[in-house]
Amino acid sequence: MNIKTRTLIACLAFGLVALANAETPNIEPGLWEYSTRMTVEGDFPFPEQNDTTTECMTAEDIAEADAFMGDMDMDECEVTREEVRADGANYEMTCVEQGMSIEMNMEMTFMGDRSEGLIITDAETPMGPMKSTIEMSGRRIGDCD
Repeated sequence: MNIKTRTLIACLAFGLVALANAETPNIEPGLWEYSTRMTVEGDFPFPEQNDTTTECMTAEDIAEADAFMGDMDMDECEVTREEVRADGANYEMTCVEQGMSIEMNMEMTFMGDRSEGLIITDAETPMGPMKSTIEMSGRRIGDCD
């Protein structure tokens, strides 16, 4: 799994954990459509990546959000700031993996039937410094089948 994919998975998982930890998250269960746009700045050109997915978000999914961490080795990461509210979450974390240092900053906003997020990572890699920006948006599009 490449570093960009691991970073995105970690940040999305932290967003889901924020939902589980908030007393009353302002998000409605149902079928959600998520769109992401990722740009990377570095010494080498990286094409912009766009993706749209749909997912059924149930109350049970939110309650089991920590299961989404999968097989990631979070021992290599330190959460330096964690702020969780019903209307959103902010996280800052530092990870060191295979000699690379990654600083991540995530801001999420929950608005009932919509959500927005921004993830910024700064990494020192063997290819030089890299900065990625991931813009996320989600919207409830109906009930789950």
